Amino acid sequence: MDFLVALRKSVGQEEAMKRMMIRITVSATIASLLLFASLSRGNRSEIVRKAHASTGCSVASVRGSYGFYRTGTTPFGPLASVGIATFDGNGSSTVRQTTRRNGVTTSDLFTTPAGPGTYEVDSDCAGRGFLPDGSVFVHFVIVDHGKELIILSLSDANTIYGMMKKIDRDD
Repeated sequence: MDFLVALRKSVGQEEAMKRMMIRITVSATIASLLLFASLSRGNRSEIVRKAHASTGCSVASVRGSYGFYRTGTTPFGPLASVGIATFDGNGSSTVRQTTRRNGVTTSDLFTTPAGPGTYEVDSDCAGRGFLPDGSVFVHFVIVDHGKELIILSLSDANTIYGMMKKIDRDD
């Protein structure tokens, strides 16, 4: 009798796990598509490279390659991602990442092509990334003279945040 109760409980937990994995996978797919879309906005002609001021920031403050992680929840379950973002210091960027949603890999750092994007930076070191339609997709704050970025996704119904750290000081 105890065996049957344990078996039923195990089957119920397995079904719950499957539902959760499906939710995470769908959420990760949506978030990856939104991230890719935000990075494929193209060049923004109004972005002009500014010299990095000693007390402020500009698009030039974010230049080089950054390793990053982002994590949080989506309507479909948890999300975790690691990757490499490269910024040109003129307002253009590319990103490659591995993303897992609800335990399922939805993009791969080594096989998924890099996605292009654009970004702007205010003199107070607050920045934003854009979707192709011009809407803001992500906010970030530049810290430690561009060595790190703190990021927050603005996608509806998501609570995704993360950190980017400069890979090479000479970048």
